[in-house]
Amino acid sequence: MARKHPLRSFICSVSAVALVVGPVRPGWAAEPADRGVELRTVELRSSGRYESLRLEADVRDVELDRQLSGACRFNRSWGFDLDNRELWVNSGCSARFRLYGDAVQGEEGKDSSISTGAVVAGVAAIAAIALLASKSGKDKDSSNNNNDDWQGPDRPQWGGGQIRGMSGLCLDLSGRVEQGSEAIVFNCHGGNNQRFSWSSRGELRVDGLCLDVAEGNREDGARVIAWPCNGGANQRWNRQGSEIRSRMNGKCLDIKERRAQAGQPVQLWRCTGGSNQRWSW
Repeated sequence: MARKHPLRSFICSVSAVALVVGPVRPGWAAEPADRGVELRTVELRSSGRYESLRLEADVRDVELDRQLSGACRFNRSWGFDLDNRELWVNSGCSARFRLYGDAVQGEEGKDSSISTGAVVAGVAAIAAIALLASKSGKDKDSSNNNNDDWQGPDRPQWGGGQIRGMSGLCLDLSGRVEQGSEAIVFNCHGGNNQRFSWSSRGELRVDGLCLDVAEGNREDGARVIAWPCNGGANQRWNRQGSEIRSRMNGKCLDIKERRAQAGQPVQLWRCTGGSNQRWSW
């Protein structure tokens, strides 16, 4: 009888456990991988004025499920603030919202029936796969930070530093860092308005504000500005190669009209692979 190779048997066992636990969401998926499970739905109605709802400590993300009346536009007539634990509506927006976060034992949610044993087994399987991958990849050159496909904030974060584009110009907020400041490229000088860092949710933060696609505009040419952080998809970013992509629609951070000159606006545009969409740090 042929003797089974021990490593092959181990890998098969790990694969079986991984199948039981379930597939891992890819980093480029439209929904952020760190939002948790669906907890519940809530309704919030505005009769023309500001109304708010207190968010429980277990909520990590909010999504508009159904507009009931009015014009509900993210960051204009509805939004949420996880720091202050608040969901709000205004200007006549009434809607039903889905709340996502950490499932607790016995809570009604999509994943509340997962057993502790399955979770432990899943963690063990992932750790084992990571160990094998690390052993097999020791000879890879990890010195080029632009060549690994970073897909979210669970990879090592960028520190508070400069992000450089065409002709070595730096990503910059025009003037000083304040609500509504426009994103541009400018000569690198190391000021606070050129020092960006990732939050744990994929936000690009600069001096306490977030890099934001203005008004959640999904069209080519959408303005990119600084705005108070609110957890929205229009403030979350992924890096793929040397591109910086919006989680809202997958479009790229782009130097307008490919003009490498100080003061040129930065916008959102469909990804083309052009030099005006490539960034380094």
